[in-house]
Amino acid sequence: MKLFFKTSIFFIIGMLLAPDAVYKGILPNTQISASTDNEVKQAEEHYISKYQFEKGYEEVVEFIKDHEGFAGGKAYYDAAGVKTIGYGHRIKSGEVFPEKISQREAENLLRKDFDKAVWYAERETDVEGYKKIVVAHFIYAKGIGNFMKSNFRKKVLSGEPVDEELKKWCYYRSPSGEMVRSEYIYKIRLWEIEMYN
Repeated sequence: MKLFFKTSIFFIIGMLLAPDAVYKGILPNTQISASTDNEVKQAEEHYISKYQFEKGYEEVVEFIKDHEGFAGGKAYYDAAGVKTIGYGHRIKSGEVFPEKISQREAENLLRKDFDKAVWYAERETDVEGYKKIVVAHFIYAKGIGNFMKSNFRKKVLSGEPVDEELKKWCYYRSPSGEMVRSEYIYKIRLWEIEMYN
């Protein structure tokens, strides 16, 4: 019983630090028993981000909630035609959601996605505070692949001004494949610039 309890505690801590890898069974040879699955669900109900006390973290979470919207908890297609749910969670292949999720579930998804972006920002840069959170927001919005090949990343790493580079990232590809400038996204980039500086 003691061994099971200790194992369960370590599993839950690991799930909180790397939720996608553990919950989706991405870790090699990971088996989730029925009792452990219940513990994971309970831990997710009381999700606590390891990054929540970072400077700017909560501001960005609230900003994302405001500009993404909730859509009544139902799945929808974003401007680029990607199936999405909650506060902008892009539904990946193999992910299954009920017809409708609660605001709490949507916020948990958002925080997990944003935590992953903060982790990438820590791994790929040495900036701190608001700068790190802005890099994470960019990664959350545009993806780690786009960040890695961007001039924005080069400017961050060299300590140069990032304003003009961020302003270039206000386009999205429409379902027809056309690149479209979004004034709405441009305003988001301006918000990032203000926070970064």
